[in-house]
Amino acid sequence: MFTRFLAVTFIAAGIAAAIAPIEARADALQGKLLASIKATRPDGYSFQRTLVIERSGAPRKVFVERYDPRRPTADRWSLVSVDGQAPSAKDVAQSRKAKRGPTPSYAELAEWFAAPATRSDTTPGYATYHFARLPAGVLKIGSHDASPDTQAEALVNLKGTTPYVERIRFVSTKGFRMMMVASIQSLDITGRYRLLPNGAPIPDGSASVMAGSLLGKSGQMKTSVTFDAVKPVD
Repeated sequence: MFTRFLAVTFIAAGIAAAIAPIEARADALQGKLLASIKATRPDGYSFQRTLVIERSGAPRKVFVERYDPRRPTADRWSLVSVDGQAPSAKDVAQSRKAKRGPTPSYAELAEWFAAPATRSDTTPGYATYHFARLPAGVLKIGSHDASPDTQAEALVNLKGTTPYVERIRFVSTKGFRMMMVASIQSLDITGRYRLLPNGAPIPDGSASVMAGSLLGKSGQMKTSVTFDAVKPVD
């Protein structure tokens, strides 16, 4: 059951413990960042992705995949290995059928970064935006839309000539049930971004922790994602 929730790990996020209680409003920096996010090409680079899944009562799984936007749509994702071994024919078939959602990219932040936020500048070289809730439809887990009950934070790096969102975090504020047999009690997702030498922002990695129960049995699922061999494409 918990494997159905893997898609949420590629959204990523970070919520500060204390933020000044100021009026939620957009400012010039938020608008500048949003314009930069919208201008980012989600298919502007190829990469290799390593996904590690740890579930209560199940063996640790490691999947390595490659993404190349220059290939035909159906062949852009390819499975490289499963638990350090060459994938079987069954593994490859399942990988091709998998519903991965949007390609991991900096552009995904546009789905929620325009929402009302409060800003805090307590760390030199950084600005932090806190979002009390996500817009509807941003964080869907199965048929449940957890967006209204999820807080978000974006840590903005101001050290270079061009500001960019360096880290994000989503944290659930309310549990929920699914299909009468599953209960999600908490969800914490973090994501990191970095700049390529050409200045393009790309995903650097993400991690999530989900706790809940299935048929009354408690469990936890942890996932981590890393990206490497990232190369810009024309």
